[in-house]
Amino acid sequence: MAKQRMIVTDDQLLIDMNLLFNAIREADGDWEKVEQDMEAYLQAVQSMTQKE
Repeated sequence: MAKQRMIVTDDQLLIDMNLLFNAIREADGDWEKVEQDMEAYLQAVQSMTQKE
């Protein structure tokens, strides 16, 4: 069975811990940048669903 890495709801991103920590490592520990990236991703998804 495939493992879910991310679940997107109307107002939340539910993210696998490994995915989150890998993103922080790739950002050289800049968790605030990762937070901004995740917020931007959520806003992009929300804007797509509001067009329906």
